[in-house]
Amino acid sequence: MSYTINDDMTPQEAALVQRKLVEFSDSHTAPRDGRDIGVVLRDENGDVVGGVRAYKVWDRLKIDAFWIREELRRNGWGTQLLDRVENIARDLGCRNSILDTFDFEARGFYERNGYVVYGETKDFPEGHSQFHLKKRL
Repeated sequence: MSYTINDDMTPQEAALVQRKLVEFSDSHTAPRDGRDIGVVLRDENGDVVGGVRAYKVWDRLKIDAFWIREELRRNGWGTQLLDRVENIARDLGCRNSILDTFDFEARGFYERNGYVVYGETKDFPEGHSQFHLKKRL
């Protein structure tokens, strides 16, 4: 046995580790039925001004990244994007949604849209907190 320590795994190594983890998990549960979900907001010129990157796994929507151009915030665009990705998830059979956000990001936005904090990682990054939120769809 030997260790190879790399700053970056090769795509093949990363895929192998991910595939083997999924195989192990699937041997203990129903198959995960995963799917990527993305919704992009564009302006009148076709430029991307916001978007959501998420995925479905089992009956859960996991929101991985959510961004709106700063000058468009607090005008309803974020709520519309969130509604769209949640509706797609519902159509795919999701019953719950989870996400993480930091204290300097959008905790209040998510709470106004029905998410509740179920956990906190303090000092991540140092001096800040990461919040773990969930919502019943």
